[in-house]
Amino acid sequence: MSRPVAWLLAAVTLAASGCASLSAGPGGAKVLRRELTAFRYRQPLDVVWPEVRRLLADRGLALAGQDAKVVGQKSGVMAQFSSAAKETRSTETGGLVMDTGWNQYGYRWRAEAEPDAGGLRVVFTQIERNQSEQVGWDGVALRDYDMEMDLLRRVDPEAAARIDDLVDPPAPATGQKR
Repeated sequence: MSRPVAWLLAAVTLAASGCASLSAGPGGAKVLRRELTAFRYRQPLDVVWPEVRRLLADRGLALAGQDAKVVGQKSGVMAQFSSAAKETRSTETGGLVMDTGWNQYGYRWRAEAEPDAGGLRVVFTQIERNQSEQVGWDGVALRDYDMEMDLLRRVDPEAAARIDDLVDPPAPATGQKR
């Protein structure tokens, strides 16, 4: 598949899914990015991380090792060598990181959770397969605010509702009396 066709398919897929950053418009997308960049989960890592795994699995993304087992995916010995998926591993700062396998559109995701003074920061990165480079080299990597918002809706629906209201404020009451 040519790169323009792949980009078109990806854009159509994102638009059809009703992505928050795409449907919010330019101002709303900026607010969404600002709010999610600043947001920290109050819940501990052992509460949030299982939801990270479940979200990625619910999106049909292949997980590896213990992550795959926990969400009910089959992960054989050959998959360990042929997939880009890497199971959860610890970071030097006490966080966790994992990578999914490639989907049919040539994308995979990295999820990272890092504790800091404000709570727990979770970042999803969408990585595009680079067809023009050497095998094993990734293409463009972009932060996936829509995936982060989906996780927030699962883990902290009240915080997600506050951000949703900032991104797309409710219409003001008309003040009409009957």
